[in-house]
Amino acid sequence: MKKLLLIILILFIIFGGYVLYNNYKDKGIPILKTEEEVINIDKLFIYGNHLNLHGNLIDDNNLQLVLYNGEFIEYNINVKDNEFNLSDYVNEGITLEDIPIGTYSLFLRSKDIDDKGEDSFKYYTLNNTTKYKETEYYTFSNVGNKIIINSDDTYNTLAIKVIENDNDSVYDIVIDPGHGGMDSGAIKNGNRESDFTMKIALDLKEKMETYGIKVKLTREDGQLTRDDLLPNYGVHGRAVIPYEVKAKYLFSIHLNSNTSTKVGGLEIYTADNINYDFAKEMASNILQLANAKYSKNLINKVSDGIYTRTFSENDIQKSIKEYNDKKMNPYDITTKSNYYFMIRETGGITTGAYVDDRNEEIDGNPYFSSNVGCETYLLELAYLTSVDDLNNINNNMSKYTEAIASTFKQIFEK
Repeated sequence: MKKLLLIILILFIIFGGYVLYNNYKDKGIPILKTEEEVINIDKLFIYGNHLNLHGNLIDDNNLQLVLYNGEFIEYNINVKDNEFNLSDYVNEGITLEDIPIGTYSLFLRSKDIDDKGEDSFKYYTLNNTTKYKETEYYTFSNVGNKIIINSDDTYNTLAIKVIENDNDSVYDIVIDPGHGGMDSGAIKNGNRESDFTMKIALDLKEKMETYGIKVKLTREDGQLTRDDLLPNYGVHGRAVIPYEVKAKYLFSIHLNSNTSTKVGGLEIYTADNINYDFAKEMASNILQLANAKYSKNLINKVSDGIYTRTFSENDIQKSIKEYNDKKMNPYDITTKSNYYFMIRETGGITTGAYVDDRNEEIDGNPYFSSNVGCETYLLELAYLTSVDDLNNINNNMSKYTEAIASTFKQIFEK
């Protein structure tokens, strides 16, 4: 019996080598020799337009991740406590727009110097232990590609296949005019927040489209009457539309309010654990172009004009009590869950989305466990209750939108 098993194993190895050889011989691609040790990948997610991986490490030197299809594309990694990732920030990693059309195998590569003083490499295959065995991503429209991430049959490692996208229903960015219909948002002296957010969103959409950016709105002008309400979840819900159209970014437009008319200024809310460079640049451009000012609010402040809020333990206990009082099932909230639903629910697992279908009264977010999510920013552009802010956004609305559009254009054309 042992001899039979040994023969079967030998035949399997021979067959695998034959397949590997035939897959590459016609292409003239050199075949890499891989190590027996396998690297387990336990996190694989895309946030915005960046892919990030997390996994265990081998005890080796000068490690990189490499994409291989005869040539190499190299990526530096972060190493800590026998683990690695592509970045500590969720909005960094492999920029998927940069990968040319082709089929690639992904390896962890170590580099050493041999006895002759020459570079010596070892290649380790990557075993995807996550539940996301195949991930699809659609690039910006000016690149026009579809990317499929799965495991290949050649090396039995992670593979990335880049092909032309033929899906016309894919968008670059979603703009969400906050509130709408019976949900007016803040009201002050007859001014409704929802009216402002629609005007701003339409102007921002127009400016972005002049740059070739493909824009989807969560609601159209005139779509909702004062008796209508756009659902947040379920099919075509406000937080679901970004997934449906495969968007990479989302801007949710709002105006703030306060009991004091002296409180005002710009507040941009972001997801947790991100590189804030883009948010900071957008805030700076709004100040320079639109004559705005930074809010003096210190709660959840990261830097001037930039804020991040996740659930605190008190927030979690309060939420649990509210759902229990309503005789509804509380959601699985953690301190890593982002507080604002448009940031949280549009980012999938990366931002701690949790609204599933456990409560019949609430249409769930069918993408709450997605490993592909939007990089979302909630823009509180001004305080509706501040006379100075209101005058400025009325007089300089086009400058606000130009500042936002021109900042995003740098990412789109990068």
